[in-house]
Amino acid sequence: RDRRGEGELLWLPFSLFNADMFTRRVALFLLGIWIGCCLLVDMQALQRNRVANTILDNPADGARPDITKAGVDVSARLLRHLAGEQVRDTLSTWEMIQGLIAAGIVVALVFSEQRKPIAIGMCGAMGVIVFIQHLMILPELAYTGRMLDFNQERASFELATRYWSLTQMYGGTEIVKLLVGGALASYFFAMESVVKKRKSRSRNHTEMETTV
Repeated sequence: RDRRGEGELLWLPFSLFNADMFTRRVALFLLGIWIGCCLLVDMQALQRNRVANTILDNPADGARPDITKAGVDVSARLLRHLAGEQVRDTLSTWEMIQGLIAAGIVVALVFSEQRKPIAIGMCGAMGVIVFIQHLMILPELAYTGRMLDFNQERASFELATRYWSLTQMYGGTEIVKLLVGGALASYFFAMESVVKKRKSRSRNHTEMETTV
């Protein structure tokens, strides 16, 4: 038997492993999770009042006496406050997780053989947006939202205006973040296509040289 030939066959899978392709696909996988979870969390946040209204309109048999005893207005405020707290807690936790995902993508890109400043810059921009949301917008939005949960009818015009301005600001930064994420995903796919074309050309060139 040819021991040398057996050794070449054993090492063949490792020779086919492309570290650069692996890091790019890890980065793309993390980016896909990031964008997908952002959309899910945003949908949950937009439906917060709908959940409270659904419970009030069709309460469970066991909850109906308590809602009637407490009063519909009091129950509505409590349910909306609970829904708001759940959304605020979810956003805060998700923002911290996004920071870890951004760090993972940057590490994958840095250790790639083809370090692309554009991709690292776009991922960094998404991380900065998350930083602004977590430390600047969400705390003020949560504080203002808690004040409005129980005093929505008696709230001042300035407080209500500030709450909606903060909501629009958070939504605007979220849209920008998703647009940057979509552009980054397109960049990854384009880069993957370019690498495949280069490999195909290199393979064809090698086959031509072998034939000659």
